[in-house]
Amino acid sequence: MSNVLIVLGSARKGRVAETILGYVKDALASREDLTATVADLKEINLPFFDNEMSPANPEYAPTNENVLVWQKLVNDADGVLFITPEYNHTLSAIEKNAFDSLYKEWTDKPIAAVAYGWTGGSRSIETLNDLIPHLGGDFKANPSQLAFMKDINPDGSLIDEDGVKAQLQATIAEL
Repeated sequence: MSNVLIVLGSARKGRVAETILGYVKDALASREDLTATVADLKEINLPFFDNEMSPANPEYAPTNENVLVWQKLVNDADGVLFITPEYNHTLSAIEKNAFDSLYKEWTDKPIAAVAYGWTGGSRSIETLNDLIPHLGGDFKANPSQLAFMKDINPDGSLIDEDGVKAQLQATIAEL
């Protein structure tokens, strides 16, 4: 059985990520071949990366307790699914920092995304398309892109229930 790490990439009060997480969990419930672990970057509270040594350096070894927790979560996952907002036309700062805090853990790791925002998180997806291959990860080509006022309301409730469910199933299947 494969373990999927679901990462909540927003720290905002009233965030939509938790609502989207419910839809992702519902989509995963029909899959007997997958288990899910949830990592909330708000709760993990990674320090902003400031190590003098790059995580790409073979000698890099994190020492911060929160980074070690994050490292184990990513290492233990067979695939990672980011629930990502679009902030100012890109990823949230905590998501970028989560990527920057590790390196070898991303190598050959299947990674998918469920993005949301006014443009369906399209700019977050563009950033992930650039970032993940650089880290050696395997970004899956079929992300879910949930647009406010088309697929979901600003509070995360569904407008196009069938469309959202189909997108999530396709993204999970790709992962």
